[in-house]
Amino acid sequence: MMARSSRQEAPKSKANNEGHSKRPSDGRYSWANVTIRSCQREDAIFSKWDRVREDILRRIDLTHVSMIGCYRVGTKGSSRKARPTIFIFGNHHKHPKSVQPARNIINDVLKKHNVAEIEVEFLEGRQRRHSSDTESEEDGPKPKRDIEESGGAFRPDVVRLRSLPGQSLALKENISCSGTFGGFFEIILPGIAKPKVVGITCFHVINPTEKNKMDIVRDRIRQWRKKGIKPNDTGASDLTVDHPSPRVVQEKTRSLGKKLRKGDEMMYLEAKQRLSDCERLLHDIQMFNPGFGKVWAASGFRTGQAPSINSGNHTLPTNYDWALIEVPHERVGRNTTPGGHILKQSPLPKSLDNLTLCISGQRSGYSEGDYNALKETNIDHEMVDGKTVSMPTIEHSVIPRGDSTSFGRHGDSGALVYTKDTHVVVGLFFSGRVHPPFTSSFTHISDLIADIKSTTGAMEVRLF
Repeated sequence: MMARSSRQEAPKSKANNEGHSKRPSDGRYSWANVTIRSCQREDAIFSKWDRVREDILRRIDLTHVSMIGCYRVGTKGSSRKARPTIFIFGNHHKHPKSVQPARNIINDVLKKHNVAEIEVEFLEGRQRRHSSDTESEEDGPKPKRDIEESGGAFRPDVVRLRSLPGQSLALKENISCSGTFGGFFEIILPGIAKPKVVGITCFHVINPTEKNKMDIVRDRIRQWRKKGIKPNDTGASDLTVDHPSPRVVQEKTRSLGKKLRKGDEMMYLEAKQRLSDCERLLHDIQMFNPGFGKVWAASGFRTGQAPSINSGNHTLPTNYDWALIEVPHERVGRNTTPGGHILKQSPLPKSLDNLTLCISGQRSGYSEGDYNALKETNIDHEMVDGKTVSMPTIEHSVIPRGDSTSFGRHGDSGALVYTKDTHVVVGLFFSGRVHPPFTSSFTHISDLIADIKSTTGAMEVRLF
């Protein structure tokens, strides 16, 4: 993350597009004054970005790079037009010698594609999956543990209705980690006339811990992470799920208890009514059974081709991170968000460009953002035979709207992404940046359905 500065104008390029500084993160401007928007078709980079990005990925050393994206960057209150800018996120501060060689290569690539006016920024930061805890990422690089409370947008209806998309969900065994219940899908399986109704969230939300497990169970968990969970996997029967999550229930119960202990101080009618509401909600929570079934199938942490991106004709894979829950009949409800939005499957927009997208997450509540027309690339790193191997993936993403600091936050993973005006589901939210510009990644609904079919053998997958 860049340090703050009193400078009010976005930085100007040096001659020959040599960048704005000799080292990364030197505080050229304050993020509070910066606007980040999606590039538009009139920008020269728009039609060339896929080729520019692939050339950059092929030629630069990705060892210390975590994400690459291109955006219109401007300054609030400035008359200067926002300019397309390439952001190279990574661990540059600890490896400053890697920056200039990469900058030189990128300059060559931009000249080759006749877009040399594009600015380039090397910034600190990485992408992370947005559950409320990082234990679900045991196989990945370890960011600092998120210790913030995850119960942000608790709605009383979550313990009064059968279920409530947009509220918390968690693996029963892992009280410290929770995500969001996205909603219900119908699965049509071969030879079975009746559709199977399942709930959806992200795999990393229900990814079991290896701690205190026998070796045979650890091996099974590692296989799930690598290859996913098939519907006939009997070992997954122990992966039971709660909705709402145990952690959120504990936090809300504790909060209500504190309010009730202060009840003697409430002297006015309005305060007494609030006390009565607290007592009623606490009773509802205590009487509610949060059991929400077990994991039926999941993607694991896999990558694969994305049919939604250039008809699948591209060199980079995309991330898959989903899980389906076999929900008891008595807990099957409606695909209606806490805000009353009825989620729909069609008509799916032919293009997401210039659309406002939304989520209802257990942490953020209702949130809006703008679809990023230029696909981002996330880069994961693994140690193979003692060497770091970089694995880039191409992702659909959302840019926070207006002055919003983020589109999705810790705990929102598993929320369905939908259009603002028509409430048509276009994807599954699974990760985001924890530093500016706070972009978020999601799996396109077409890719999600195709991967669910491939994993489960389903003939049809549709929103319930």
